[in-house]
Amino acid sequence: MASTIQLQRTINRSSQFIRLAPLTFASNTANDPAFSNADWVMQTILAPPFAWRWNRNSTATPTAPTFVTTAGVSDYLVSLPTFGWIEKAVGYDPEDGFRAFELQVGLISGGESLQNEPSRIAAQYDDGSGNITFRLFPPPDKIYNIVVEYQKSAPQFTDATQTWAPIPDWMSYIYNMGFDALSFQYTNDPRFSGTMQLFFTELANNAEGLTESQKNIWLQDRLNSIRQTAAVQSGKA
Repeated sequence: MASTIQLQRTINRSSQFIRLAPLTFASNTANDPAFSNADWVMQTILAPPFAWRWNRNSTATPTAPTFVTTAGVSDYLVSLPTFGWIEKAVGYDPEDGFRAFELQVGLISGGESLQNEPSRIAAQYDDGSGNITFRLFPPPDKIYNIVVEYQKSAPQFTDATQTWAPIPDWMSYIYNMGFDALSFQYTNDPRFSGTMQLFFTELANNAEGLTESQKNIWLQDRLNSIRQTAAVQSGKA
């Protein structure tokens, strides 16, 4: 799934709808609001709960895992420069024919000393340099091979010639709507609310791996946020 559309094309397109109001300024090295708006759209599309097949990464296998455990050790530091969030994690027992067991992903508190087969995993720490510390619970009782599948983090825009990668071109109508909505908000255009609703709705409609109930819950929360924003802007909050 190719990603060939450059940010500049999105900026040029969106400016047509706001009477050519500038979205970048020569005196602003950050090229805002265009770059910040594009970052927000990218981050929204790549953030949980959206797990996309074109943004998934794991080069690990049961015999060449993300990391190998040591008995009694809960934390494991792994270099993963593109790590965003854990989508799935599976443990393999090499002493039992690589028997597989899935780990529950979530937040883990420390303090457990009893060793056993791990049942939960969390990305406990991020040093900001691409190194992620994964924590297992309970502490492993022996060697296990742990394979982590993850969604990659959203890249930031630093140049208008950058493409919207990893988002494929066929989703351009979705990120264009999100960018348009923020352009309308920037220019105090009443089309903001309706366009942002369309962005959230189409994003939810195309979400992979979510049930209809999960899509509806996420969408309703976002629509409520839009209504609150509109109420504040109109002075009715």
